[in-house]
Amino acid sequence: MKEKTFQQAVGFSVKDTIALYFLYEVQKGPKYPREVYFSFLDTFPGRSVGYEYVARVAKNLEGEGAMSSHLEGRKVCYSITEIGQQRLARYRELYYHRFYEIVLVLDRFYYELTKNGDKPPRPDHLLPEEFRSYFSKLISIKDIVRYMIFRMAQTRTTFSMAEVEKQMLDQYGWAPSNGYLYNVSWELEEEDYIIGRWPDERRTKRELRGTDRGNEFFEVIAESLTHQITTNRRYVHYMLKFCRQSENAKLD
Repeated sequence: MKEKTFQQAVGFSVKDTIALYFLYEVQKGPKYPREVYFSFLDTFPGRSVGYEYVARVAKNLEGEGAMSSHLEGRKVCYSITEIGQQRLARYRELYYHRFYEIVLVLDRFYYELTKNGDKPPRPDHLLPEEFRSYFSKLISIKDIVRYMIFRMAQTRTTFSMAEVEKQMLDQYGWAPSNGYLYNVSWELEEEDYIIGRWPDERRTKRELRGTDRGNEFFEVIAESLTHQITTNRRYVHYMLKFCRQSENAKLD
């Protein structure tokens, strides 16, 4: 699967991410642009951003009044301003709850796929409606649905898409729309990854079962989904940490 862009991975643009990171760093004390640049690369490994771009974002922030600069020898050093503090607070207000709710769902999928760490508690509420579209930007929803279908096919003689949906809601606190679930199911039938039949003339609940072809594809989907969730979960955890720590700094 093609690697998601930085914007797809963290949920907003590279520029916004660097601006947030720069403000987050300089709130702890004055910083040189190159310090922030290397710290950014360490924090977000694998996401290549040029130093010139980071320096340009810093200049823009200064122009907007969010940072001030002074010379230390021949080097420019930046400090946060009151406007910058207000912007950090605004970032937190806009994104904290979103990141928090998304992390809950991602952590459950991550444990299911890797068994790493402590098992998260079962969900006590569903992912809020306003964050569903954001979640779909982070992870391939089709891969999640296919994974769940193939996994159930390995443990049940027959099953229905209603059971797949219930399991997703019960275990992860999220499921895509009913219509999307059935579209993926029909697609898998057409490609012989699963087999379906109507058990009676009422045609109310289609019985599904797995195939050898689907069992083989399951491994491919599981590997792709594990990579997606491991990678993007890390970024969302970072952003959640920034939101939390910038709020703590504001309260100190």
